[in-house]
Amino acid sequence: MKTSEFLSIHWTTPGEALIEPPLFSPVIADPSFLYPEETPDGDWQLFAHSAWGIHRYSSPDGLEWRDLGIVARNAMRPFVRRINGLAGKMDAEAALSEDMPFYLYFEAYKPFALPMTALPGRRKWHSTIGLSRSADLGRWSKPQTLLRPGLPWMGDPLLGESISNPCLVRKPERVGAAGATSAAWRLYFSASLSWIPDCGFCEPRYLGAAESPSPQGLFEARPAPIVDPQDDPVPGVLGAGSMKVIAFDDGWIGLQNKIYRDPAGASSQGSRSAIFILRSEDGIAWRPARAEPLLAPSPGWTSSHVYACDCRFREADGRWYLYFNARDGWRIKDGVERIGRIVGK
Repeated sequence: MKTSEFLSIHWTTPGEALIEPPLFSPVIADPSFLYPEETPDGDWQLFAHSAWGIHRYSSPDGLEWRDLGIVARNAMRPFVRRINGLAGKMDAEAALSEDMPFYLYFEAYKPFALPMTALPGRRKWHSTIGLSRSADLGRWSKPQTLLRPGLPWMGDPLLGESISNPCLVRKPERVGAAGATSAAWRLYFSASLSWIPDCGFCEPRYLGAAESPSPQGLFEARPAPIVDPQDDPVPGVLGAGSMKVIAFDDGWIGLQNKIYRDPAGASSQGSRSAIFILRSEDGIAWRPARAEPLLAPSPGWTSSHVYACDCRFREADGRWYLYFNARDGWRIKDGVERIGRIVGK
């Protein structure tokens, strides 16, 4: 499939929210999902985080979801994929991939750090990107750290150090001079922090990329951000947010939820977030695919901010599914984050 085909997709409207936050949490956010044909029990599976950790959800149809409980604590912003058969590898790593094909990437933080952001004042944040693996989606391996905020641009002197919003993409294979093929893995992530005054919490400032010969890492980060709000053509961008990346035959598509200042908004409620489409030839240098967002705030449960998404093509029915979370108020005490979806064909 080519990038131009993705840009010509017709999408449904969001409709009502599909997943509400669990008890005592104002958020359920950053969904990532698996199709029924990928899962052991033949149901849709979705992972998202609340204030207490990453939850696993199950659904017979992708619409009605049941919370199966927390699978990772002190963790947020999950990204889940089934990875079978590491091409060209006939070793212990390949065997482990077959035995534990489900990979859950996430942002790991200090105990109780996320709930404490609801308290007054600013506390320095510190997070890393971790990975757990599973054979059945129910039991997960002890987390391993894949990436730490080791470069100066990954932190802010006042706000702390952060890397978050992992998105793993398998780079297309390239044929070498001797006829051998090579495949590597690229991990996209958010880094550093920007304070959003009207919300009273931080959002990611930059987007970065790291590479590894294995989805199990370790990953080596590029020395500089690949997306910097200072260079954004959209005026008033406050933070790069997050980006989910899809590889196509002729390039790459990125779905970025930019945090930006709404010039039409009141001074106390000027920040917004919307999902914009970017495109790239190499997955590193990005430019807008079109000026208008794919999904922007609108009256109702998405009225203030539309945040991170996961978007995948399903061969079984020839449709694209995009799950996302959105917010209906600015301050933590005023807004609730829920999960919904749109479908494209």
